[in-house]
Amino acid sequence: MENQELNLCACCTNTYQPVDTFCTNCGYPLQGNEDAQRNHIANRSIKEVDLIELDKKVKAASQSLYWIAGIMAFSSLISYFTLAENDDITVFLITTVILVGAFLAFAVWSKTKPVTALISGLSLYIIVQLLNLMVDPTSILKGIIFKILIIGYLVKGIMAVLESEKIKKELFIK
Repeated sequence: MENQELNLCACCTNTYQPVDTFCTNCGYPLQGNEDAQRNHIANRSIKEVDLIELDKKVKAASQSLYWIAGIMAFSSLISYFTLAENDDITVFLITTVILVGAFLAFAVWSKTKPVTALISGLSLYIIVQLLNLMVDPTSILKGIIFKILIIGYLVKGIMAVLESEKIKKELFIK
């Protein structure tokens, strides 16, 4: 049995064949000069730091889905006790439970499929706000700062996820 020497990439420690010019895992220039190799490692390090920052933005956007669910549940409890008896409380409660459940589901789903979950959450949030606007035009002004913050976090999160996926493809990270 022959003892084969392992060729490990200096950047990602993946094995490579002696005839390879670039690492098949990370693109490290195996046959390149020292400057090209240092530049590759430096660029990779910068992108890895960017990934950390982007992940923080994605987590903040995912958290905003929990906030939406919590605030909807809290405001619905307040509304429940202030509704007149002739109002259809059952429909109101069923609708609220469905919406809160949907936002909680999107928040949990955002851990595995962040783009889809954040876009779905943003879409549902905007639809709910538009429906509220049609029912009561003054509702758009109630909590306007909160509404702007939530939409901003969700949009930033979507943009961060897309950028993160782009960097992961460049770095060959799954």
